[in-house]
Amino acid sequence: MFDHEHETGEILINFKCICYMMEFMNSNYKLNTIINLLPNEVFKEWAQHFELVDLKLGQVLHEPGRVVGHLHFPLDTIVSWVRILKNGDTAQVAMTGKEGVVGIYLLMGAAHTHNRAIVQKAGTAIRLRLSVVLGSFNQGNAVQQLFLKYTQTLFTQIAQGSVCYRHHSLDQQLCRMLLLTLDRQDSYSIALTHELMASLLGVRREGVTQAAKRLMNDNILSYTRGHITVLDRAALEKRACECYSVIRDDERRYLSTP
Repeated sequence: MFDHEHETGEILINFKCICYMMEFMNSNYKLNTIINLLPNEVFKEWAQHFELVDLKLGQVLHEPGRVVGHLHFPLDTIVSWVRILKNGDTAQVAMTGKEGVVGIYLLMGAAHTHNRAIVQKAGTAIRLRLSVVLGSFNQGNAVQQLFLKYTQTLFTQIAQGSVCYRHHSLDQQLCRMLLLTLDRQDSYSIALTHELMASLLGVRREGVTQAAKRLMNDNILSYTRGHITVLDRAALEKRACECYSVIRDDERRYLSTP
């Protein structure tokens, strides 16, 4: 039997998604970079399949061993890719915001990931069926090149992060993480508890607390009830290691408008 209610629901979701994107554009907000850089004909083809979804803080989108059939293109949400060890210890290996796509490994031929993708900042994203994206990606055209460029930036973020964890101080690592988060949102206020920061950086909570206090004492940031407000971004960049600028410059180089 044909499910009229289900079809109506999908139409409403797609219509709301298109209206929301129009509102974003009219308000001079930047859409997801990959969606924004799509060839016009591909955008028109994909748009009829767009689903606008609200992602909640802590929501898990990908889990090791779990098979998924959708990609998420963040608009104002941020997703952390976290590696979980057998003993339960965790560390962030990368983050994805409006510059990218959550689930790029699915386009590389992998059926599942070894990392957990968890929402670091609540917000909205465009969800799109994998089959729709693969239909364009497998043609080997500009769409494939766009995703490969994003993959390059992701590789840089992962590689530079690995070096950072091994060779730079916790203060520098915290600055890098905060700056990358700022780059993926339009506010200087970041919803992060000390516990979550410690989990993402793979260190003890006490260490993060001390690192944050040093930044607070220098009036670089303030912290109130799980919210960090960056007061002096320029000073924050000076306190960060080279890893931040390497990641930032790679994203600018590969994901800029032609």
